[in-house]
Amino acid sequence: MKNRRWIIALWLFPVLATAQQKQFRQVVCFIAEIPLIIESDHGIISYSRDKIFEISPGRIRISMAARKSEIEFEHLIQISTPLPLTKQNSSQFAILWNKQQYIDWIPVMKLDNAVLLDTTLNLNDSLLLEWKTVGNKPIQQFILKTKMIKPLIAGFRINEYFDSITQGQKIRVLKRKNALPKGFTALKSDSIEIKAGGILELKLKPYPLLTDTIIYYRIVSNNETKILPWRSGSHILTLPELHADNNYILELRYPNQSETSRYFLTHKPFWYQITWVQWSIGISLMTSIILLIRWYYRRKIRLISAQRQRLEEQLTTIQSQLNPHFIFNALSSIEGLVSTGENKLANEYLTTFSLIMRETLKNADKLLISLTEEIALLEKYISIEELRFGFNCNMRISPEIRADEIQVPPMLAQPLIENAVKHGAAGGMLFVAIEKNGNDMVITVTNNKADHKTDPQTAGGYGLTFTQQRLKHFSALNPQSPISFSFIEHASTFEARLTFTNWFV
Repeated sequence: MKNRRWIIALWLFPVLATAQQKQFRQVVCFIAEIPLIIESDHGIISYSRDKIFEISPGRIRISMAARKSEIEFEHLIQISTPLPLTKQNSSQFAILWNKQQYIDWIPVMKLDNAVLLDTTLNLNDSLLLEWKTVGNKPIQQFILKTKMIKPLIAGFRINEYFDSITQGQKIRVLKRKNALPKGFTALKSDSIEIKAGGILELKLKPYPLLTDTIIYYRIVSNNETKILPWRSGSHILTLPELHADNNYILELRYPNQSETSRYFLTHKPFWYQITWVQWSIGISLMTSIILLIRWYYRRKIRLISAQRQRLEEQLTTIQSQLNPHFIFNALSSIEGLVSTGENKLANEYLTTFSLIMRETLKNADKLLISLTEEIALLEKYISIEELRFGFNCNMRISPEIRADEIQVPPMLAQPLIENAVKHGAAGGMLFVAIEKNGNDMVITVTNNKADHKTDPQTAGGYGLTFTQQRLKHFSALNPQSPISFSFIEHASTFEARLTFTNWFV
């Protein structure tokens, strides 16, 4: 009834026109022997049959009825029939404030206006208003007492959704019901549980004359770290701002009152917000991710292993193809020596060749051997080529290189030396250098500039072609440390270079 005022035309008496001015929040029409208008800016709480008004602290105005106009009010309290106007005007009144004389007996006829009292009452103040006849016969008395009150929740219900359009109509309907409406549960403690996703609706306990007073409320986090500002509401409160899996404190108070009531709200979590469910989901998800990663890396490792195995098989196949090629060239050299009658040289060639073949067969299934072993094989091979072509060889190894600690593919430099001997070193000089260049190792084979060939398809037959294929497969197996070779032409010499990238990392 906040915006509704009742108007009644009392044929017994009119009321002050000033009472119709909406200066106060609450207007009560009190009809007794002496009719009065009681106005309060925060609200009269109750009236008991022992003629005691309980009122909130604040401003109050009490006016005599002048009996000249209609009355506008929110509440009507009638306890008896008013005295005739002549007897009323011949009466006198007095006021005691906290049991102390505030207004001594004054004849009603001597009032300049109809206002008996317009003041502000503090907490625990009390006023006693009395009327008597000229002959000191009591006519009427009542007491005004200020009282500190706090809103109390009568009941609650949980709605599925919040509809702001129907909220006003719903509040008006619920206000007309003193008992708890259908669907509401009486609240017997200071705690309320809200199902996950539910909208809490509260019905506050109405005081007899405060059925439509403004209620201030605010929501505080359970640990009181987050406090929202006070908001105004009515005796029906709907709280759609509460979220699942949270605890809140609801504080309520009336205007001009410091007393607050506190209620503890627990908004239950959805199933997926429950701790053990979240842990289960998290563990299941983590386990699935681990198993998926494990499966992925196992599959990747299997693919890499299979690919590496294929490359190693191909590299071994290419490497094995070098043996027949090398044997063919060696046998051709021996045949040439025999045909020219150089049997002694042929025997030396054959002896050294058998040593090379023994080492080659021993390393047939190895992708890497020590640099020391590789140098020994190259020296044996160069020695038999020196018998055949008559050249001098100078091999130099950088002191920074520890040959025993370095691994290289077997017989990798042999085709380059063979190509250098065949196309330039014969009858001249051959230089072999093994050096460290930063993190790289470089093997350089240098010969006299003559009929050189740089195309692997034509230089030295199949030897350089097989070498190029070996390097391609080896680099695929070891992308961080690839091996490459190149030809470099100088003014009087020609060199073939093997570069072992990142060999010292």
